[in-house]
This record gives sequence, structure tokens and C-alpha cells, in this order.
Amino acid sequence: MSRTLAFHHHGESGNEIRMLPAYYIEADYAKVAVRVNAEYAPTSDAKIDIFDDGVSIFNNNALTLTNVTTGKTTVGTVATTVSLIAGENSEVHAEDFNDTVIDKGSWVHCNLVNGGGGKNFTVLLELENLSEEDEPEE
Repeated sequence: MSRTLAFHHHGESGNEIRMLPAYYIEADYAKVAVRVNAEYAPTSDAKIDIFDDGVSIFNNNALTLTNVTTGKTTVGTVATTVSLIAGENSEVHAEDFNDTVIDKGSWVHCNLVNGGGGKNFTVLLELENLSEEDEPEE
């Protein structure tokens, strides 16, 4: 059985806004997809992060640069967000997740890290139950 968690922030965008509600997780779930929607599209990329017991569910996608002359590598700031691209009203992400399972008993919440000028954001996290028992035989 699948489950979808819905987070919403009504009104003007901002930075580091905790979207409501937070969810208690009653079973083990695999992450399937995240859908980000905004009634009014952002004018610059909006950034969203979802946390499982305080840890982002997304991979770190910080930019890594290597100077070809010196060979020195510079790693940018940790970035575990997904984006709603400027001018767009919706975006689907299904491959940016880290390898962890959302465990039974954890709490999941969502932050609007940077609204990018958008308004009325809804974020949907689609999950697949991993602890489902087989259907009974007839």
C-alpha cells in the first residue's frame, strides 16, 4: 500500500519556513517521488527539503569543482534540496533520494528553504509501504 504525505505553506514565500504538518510514521516506507507545486510560480528557483527525524531524505548535491591547474578540489556547501524551477508551477523528483528507508516511529517534516518568490506551495511525498504483509489466500 502506498501513502502520500502532503505539506503546505499558504501565502508569500520566504526562507527556512517549516511547512505543515509533521507526520508520525507508523510503518517502514520506501521513498517513491516528491511533487512540488506552487499556485504562483517562483521567479527564481525555489528550494525544498524534507527531513526524516531531522535528517534530509535527499542526496547531497553540493557542487564540487576541481582547479585544472592546481588539482585542488573545492566542495560547495552541503545542498540536500530539490527545486521548483523559476517560472514553473510543478516539478516531480524521483531520483534524488538517499538510500535510507523511512523507519516506523520516525517523524517527517518539510522546509521551504527558499521560496524564490513563489506563493502557495504544496509538497507531496509519495511512499511505498515496506512492511505490508501478503494478501490472505482465499
